[in-house]
Amino acid sequence: MENFIVEINGLKFEANANDTILDVARRNGIDIPTLCYLKNLNEPASCRVCMVEVEGMKNLVTACSTKVRENMVIKTTTNRVLRARRNAVELLLSNHNKHCLTCQKNTNCALQKLCVKLNCNSEKYAGEISKFLIDDTNHAISRDDSKCILCGKCVEVCAKRQGCSAITKINRGFDTKIGACFDRPMQDSACIGCGQCTLVCPTGALVMKNNINEVLDILDEDDVIRVAQVAPSVRVAIGEEFGGEIGAFEEGKMVTALKECGFDYVFDVNNGADFTVIEEGNELIQRLTEKKGLPLFTSCCPAWFSYCEKFYPEFVNNLSTAKSPNEMMGSLVKYYFEQQGKKVKIVSIMPCTAKKREVIAHGEIDQSITTRELAKLIRMKNINFNTLPESKFDNPFGEYSGAGLIFGVTGGVTEAALRYAVYKLTGRKQDVIDAVRYSNGVKEVDVSIGEQIIRLAIVHGTANAPRVLEAIKTGEKMYDFVEMMACPGGCVNGGGQPLVDYNEVSVDEVIKKRSASIYKADGDCKFKESSENESVRKIYEELLHGDHELIHKLLHYIHDGKRVY
Repeated sequence: MENFIVEINGLKFEANANDTILDVARRNGIDIPTLCYLKNLNEPASCRVCMVEVEGMKNLVTACSTKVRENMVIKTTTNRVLRARRNAVELLLSNHNKHCLTCQKNTNCALQKLCVKLNCNSEKYAGEISKFLIDDTNHAISRDDSKCILCGKCVEVCAKRQGCSAITKINRGFDTKIGACFDRPMQDSACIGCGQCTLVCPTGALVMKNNINEVLDILDEDDVIRVAQVAPSVRVAIGEEFGGEIGAFEEGKMVTALKECGFDYVFDVNNGADFTVIEEGNELIQRLTEKKGLPLFTSCCPAWFSYCEKFYPEFVNNLSTAKSPNEMMGSLVKYYFEQQGKKVKIVSIMPCTAKKREVIAHGEIDQSITTRELAKLIRMKNINFNTLPESKFDNPFGEYSGAGLIFGVTGGVTEAALRYAVYKLTGRKQDVIDAVRYSNGVKEVDVSIGEQIIRLAIVHGTANAPRVLEAIKTGEKMYDFVEMMACPGGCVNGGGQPLVDYNEVSVDEVIKKRSASIYKADGDCKFKESSENESVRKIYEELLHGDHELIHKLLHYIHDGKRVY
């Protein structure tokens, strides 16, 4: 396609016919504000904040939806443009909850920032205010319609990226709002708790449940061992909350920060992931040997678990009986201290909003907070994260293999399981299995282990799940092992991870940077395969005494033939 020249604010830029004004402006560092726009996902031109002036056109146009043409002359900062943008924002403010000081998005709210930038008058359009309720029924997400600006980003992410359509625009005119079908509570909707909507909401209309006060209560308890356990992908994201680059590996400072917050022990969920690899790997080998119960689906992602229950319940029995690494760790930690006659309270630090479900559903974890919540806790404790020395995780649950670490990335569970299966079935090691790593939604791979061919599918973003699940139902495809991660990219892009300005960086770029950091750390690990983790071997032998019944009770969901989660 031939390129041509357009003019923006007196400067010449190269463009083509597929570009919008917004595309050309952003590519060349020219700021045009938006509230409703997400490239290739949500492009409704509804907020009217991106208005610009085009020479020869009577009316202002929306930059996000107007295609450029050769020799187009565009102005983005005229008084007429600024007045139009200010008016659009002031109209939004006329029906907006202005209790900013107590809002989770305070200082990080796109609407708030625009109000300051455009010198808005919040009381210009006084009149009737809609009466909205706060929906706090969901285990992972809170919805406050009084802060919603009807941008539609959450609706599109839920439908197109996650395939759930749990929320949509309902009612008409002045009564329009975002809600679940038939205006039901969120907990009764198709919501799986993934939290992807909270990553794109420009205001505080959709936020993750905040459990920081409950954690503070645990830290204040007497006569109790206070344990923090941290998921793999938190360490490649927490630094972003304190000005670090996307994907910065901050394991050591993170451990120190948690100790400074008041935790007695800081354990690594990577250690739990090593247990998951072994338990899930053995389960896969057993199902392959018996040729039944296939394909085996991973069960470590609670949002995928919920998706399966709600959309494809016929596959529930294909879910692995192995607990998630977080729950395995919780079970082992509580058993470890109970054997010493000590009471323990466990707080898990997760990249995921859906992990809050595990607190309710299984009971081994006392509280679960996200990466963003951990950052808030660190700030509340007046800890200067960037100047902290590095510390190591505590034993006996602080050692991990590279296989446990890569759980945080899509394809990581599969690669970890394959490393274990290759070693167990052939006696040789295979430290890197590139074939199962990142892809655009779905990757199908056949892997040879000795004389055995393992048919695999790796899926991330639940909108991609039907491609695989429907093919299995119809008999078109057959797999032995299927890894499902609800969030695009896996846990590195979980709903509880740091907020990123997607006007400046793409989702895919965020995923790749955080994933690269994990793979680099995997490369630096002394051991790459889970059974090489000496602490895991000792726990099996010295804590669990090789007792199969006890191991199954602590590390699996199914007991006495009944699924308990």
